[in-house]
Amino acid sequence: MRKGAWILGVVLAVVAIAIVWLVVRPPRGQGDARSIRVGAISPFTGEGARYGHAARTGIDLAVDEINAKGGVKGAKILVQYEDDRGNQADAVSAFNKLVSVDRVPAVLGPFYSGNVLACAPIADRSKVVLLTGSATSDNVRGAGRYVFRVCPSNDEQARTIADYAFKILRFRSAFVIYRNVDYGVTLRDAFDKAFKGAGGKIVGVEAVPADAGDVRAQLTMVKQASPDFIFAAVHFPEGGVLLRQAKELGITAAVMGTDGGHDPELLKIAGNAAEGSYWATMGWGNESSNPAIAAFRAAYRLRFGEDPGVYSGLYYDATMVLAEALGKAESIDDASIRAALTESDYEGVTGRNRFDDRGDVTKPFAIYQVRNARFVPVSQ
Repeated sequence: MRKGAWILGVVLAVVAIAIVWLVVRPPRGQGDARSIRVGAISPFTGEGARYGHAARTGIDLAVDEINAKGGVKGAKILVQYEDDRGNQADAVSAFNKLVSVDRVPAVLGPFYSGNVLACAPIADRSKVVLLTGSATSDNVRGAGRYVFRVCPSNDEQARTIADYAFKILRFRSAFVIYRNVDYGVTLRDAFDKAFKGAGGKIVGVEAVPADAGDVRAQLTMVKQASPDFIFAAVHFPEGGVLLRQAKELGITAAVMGTDGGHDPELLKIAGNAAEGSYWATMGWGNESSNPAIAAFRAAYRLRFGEDPGVYSGLYYDATMVLAEALGKAESIDDASIRAALTESDYEGVTGRNRFDDRGDVTKPFAIYQVRNARFVPVSQ
C-alpha cells in the first residue's frame, strides 16, 4: 500500500471513531437512566483541605437525604469529586475534565473565588452550571451567565465589619492587611469604601502572600501607624500567624478578620493570641422560624461526629438548590437547568436562596469574637 493511501485510511478511521463517539456518548449527567452525575471541585488536599472537607461533608449529607427520598425524578444523584488543590490551573483542568469526560451538567464549586473566575468562561462556553457556596469575591458577580452562588458577596461582608467597628466598637482608624489574591483585594477595596463612608480613616495598607508563615514586616508598619484595629482580609493560615506575631511584637490594636479566618484551625495556629479578636462569616438562617437548621445540625453531628461550620451549610444548600433545579428542568442536557435556577426560591439552612439577574443571593454576615478559645457570636 502506498504511503498516501495508508495515511488517508488512518484519517478516515479516526473520523469514523469520532462520529461514533458523538452518536453514542451519553447525554450530560447520565451514566444510566437511574442516576444523574454532577461534579464538585474543592481543595481536598493542601492548605485548603479543611475548606474542601467542609464542602464535601455538606454535599454528601444533602445527596444522602435527596437519594433517600427517591432522588430527582426517580434518579439518584451521584457526585464526581475533583481536587483543585486550591490553585487555578488545577481548577481549570478539573472543570474541563468534568465537562468533556464526565459530561456533567453542573459543578458544585470551586471553593476559592479566583478558581471560580478562572472556570467561569468554560462554564459559559459549555453551558454547564457552576454553583459555588463559598466564592465571595465581588468579581464573581456577573462573571458568567452560568455562574451562580449561594453565599453573599464581599461588599456585604466589608460593610458589616465597617459598621460594627465604627458604630458599635467606636473604632476610628484601621490598618488593612489583605491576602494578595482576588478575595483579599476585593475585600480591601470594599472595606476602604465602607469604612471611609462611615467616617473612619485608613492609616495603612499591606498585602501578605497566601498562606504566609511570617508577616512581621507588615506588622512593623502596623505598629508604627498605631491604628485602633487591623482589618484582616485573610484566610486562617496567615490569619493565625498574624495574631501570634502581633502579640509577640506588642501590638495592642484589635484584629477584625474576614470569613476566611473563621475556622478552628486559626485558634490552633494563634493559640491564646486569638483571644479577643473578631471574625466575620456568613450567617445561618433564622433558627426561630426555620426548623430545618436544627435538623441539619443534628443530622450533621450524627453523620460526621462534629458540629458543622457555615461552609458545610452553604454547600448543603447549594446541593439542595441544584437538585430542585434538576427536578424542574425540562432536560439535564441543555440550558434548562440554568433557567430553572433563575426561578429558584429555596429557604435553606443558611437563608433564602433566590438569585438575582447576576447569579447572586442576598444573605447576612455575622460577627464573632474569640472568647475562651471559641467563636462567640456578638452580632447576628
